[in-house]
Formats: sequence, structure tokens, C-alpha cells
Amino acid sequence: MNPVLLRLYPAGFRRAFGGEIAESYREATEGAGPRARMREAADIVAHALRLRLGIGSAQPGGRLSACAAPFALAATAAYAAFNLIGTVGDWYVMRTAGADGAAGPLMTLTNGCYLLTLIGAVIALAGRHVPGVLCAVAGTVGGAAEFLYPIRHEPLELPWGAVGFLLAPVLMAALPLACPPDLRPERRVRGTAGLLALVAWAVLLVGVMVVTDPLGIGLVLPWRFGVPLAAALVLAGRPAFAGIRSTAGLAFAAAPLLVTLSFSGWVDADEILTAVGALALAAVALRIGRRAGSGPVNPA
Repeated sequence: MNPVLLRLYPAGFRRAFGGEIAESYREATEGAGPRARMREAADIVAHALRLRLGIGSAQPGGRLSACAAPFALAATAAYAAFNLIGTVGDWYVMRTAGADGAAGPLMTLTNGCYLLTLIGAVIALAGRHVPGVLCAVAGTVGGAAEFLYPIRHEPLELPWGAVGFLLAPVLMAALPLACPPDLRPERRVRGTAGLLALVAWAVLLVGVMVVTDPLGIGLVLPWRFGVPLAAALVLAGRPAFAGIRSTAGLAFAAAPLLVTLSFSGWVDADEILTAVGALALAAVALRIGRRAGSGPVNPA
């Protein structure tokens, strides 16, 4: 084993478990090809970095990241669906009015980025964590780059609000990568056919919402954002909510949704403060419930 890999670990962990790690690596790569060796080395590098960053499965940062991961994926899916419904609806209205011009290719690229983000988040929620998260990150990065397209010939001087608008979706989509592998939920959908059916269901849901209200005449936020978010949370399932066992966990789980809403411009600051107040009340109720559930037990 290359000693450089072991040096990536914190000194104390390396002294305690360095020999065990080297032996495990030797057993895993004995007689294996270059691809298997590279995969094992990548796993060691990722594990060492998680320990360095304090997001290992035995560390508080890792447990909080595990709490936030499914809700970050749900917020990413809802964000992508919201924008996809809006852009497809605009495209439908433009085509109906016969105003199809230079915006066509750009809008197609935009829709492709949002669709890739939605599919990636759905795949990750279904249990294919790393491939799904990487697809979602690629989609959000493409969406941010596409947003800069109209001003690419001008000096790139964006206000902080615009920078947050571009970076928040990317960071939100990448946040689940911090979840330790052994704290990720088990696969909820097994088999390629089931995964394809789930992706088709998500795309069909977006299509139904576009056809139902292409102009966004109804309650836009509850309809275009709330329905996809509820569907994503259903896909995340009970394990996502069962992982919230502390006030900090509740705050980390709610943070993706609050950040998505605050940087999206869909809601006002007063509404964000109302949501934060509701979160504080929920935290108090959670703490009271935990204290009541852990009260003294009379001896038999």
C-alpha cells in the first residue's frame, strides 16, 4: 500500500488503525486489476478526508450531514421541478403564440439541466446515492452556467445576491456527498426497471403540472414547489424523518429548504422569518418530547 494514502489520515487515527487499514487494503487488492486498486484507493482517500473534515460516521458532523442529506435531495428535486415546470410552461406559451426564436436553444439547454438535476435527485433518493448526487450537481452547475449565458460578453460583475442565487443550488445538490456511506439509507428501489419507472413517474408528474397550469395562474409556490417537494419527501420515506433525533438535527434537516426558499426569490423575508419561527417551535416541541420520553422509570 502506498504510504501516502495512510498519511492522509489524522495522526491519532493513523497510529491506532494504520496497520489494520493497510492489511484490509492488501486483502482487497490482492490479485485485483488496476480498476479495483483505484477504487479501493479512492475509498481510502474519501474516508481519510471525511475524518479530516469531521464528517465521519462516528463524528457529530457526519451524523448531522446524514440528517440533512435526504432533505437536501428533496429540496433539490423540488427546485428543479419548480424551474422545469416554469420554463416548459413558458416554452409552451411561446410556441402557442408563434414566438419561437433565438431563445429556443437556450431554453432547451435550460430544461435539460433542470431535468438532469431532477433525475439525479430522484435516483439518489431511491438509493443510488453517489451517481444520483453527481447527476444533480452536474445539472445545477449547468443551470448556473446557462444563467450567465446572456451576459457572457459583458464584464462579470454580479451582486452578492446573484452569486448566492447561482451557488446555493449547487451547494445544496452537493451537500449529500458529505453523508458517510454507512449512514446512507438503504436502496428503496432495486433493479433498473424500478428505477426507470420511478424516473418516468417524476417526469410524468412535471408534465401533468405543466399541462394543468402552463401559465402559473394558480397558487404558484404551493402548486409548483409544494407538490414536487411533498412527492420527494414521500420518496425519502420514514427513515429520513426517523434520523432527526436532536434539535441540531432538525435545524440541519430544515436548512436546505430554508436556503432554497431564501435564495430563490420566491418568498419574502417575512415569510422566511415565519418559517424559522415555526422551526424554533418544532425544536422546542422535539426537546420537550424527548425529555418526556426519557423520564425516570420506577423500578419494578
